[in-house]
Amino acid sequence: MGSRRVALKPHAAKIRRWVDEGRSDEWIAQELNTTPSSVQSFRSRNSIYRRDPVRRGQLSEHRAVLDLAEGGIFIKTDARDSEVFREEWQEYLRRDPEDLQLIVTQDRIYLEKVR
Repeated sequence: MGSRRVALKPHAAKIRRWVDEGRSDEWIAQELNTTPSSVQSFRSRNSIYRRDPVRRGQLSEHRAVLDLAEGGIFIKTDARDSEVFREEWQEYLRRDPEDLQLIVTQDRIYLEKVR
């Protein structure tokens, strides 16, 4: 089924919750069968803004080394020793790749839980 223009106002509470959870406009659009640009416009008109994902919740910062690996990149860090990692991320080790999303920006690389 193709994306179409749908009324987003009835979904405002869900959209606000999903944005707070860090869901992308693409993800929200897919859930509501609309376009990411419609979601972004709706968020803007309704003052639904994303919080800085790195500063949301409990924080644990670690130095890291990036390396190329067959089929991708490898990130080496001591984050596994972090309480935040043990409580929030350890269960994601070797889970389905659909459960995490890697975000690469001009000055940051970070992971988001998709489910």
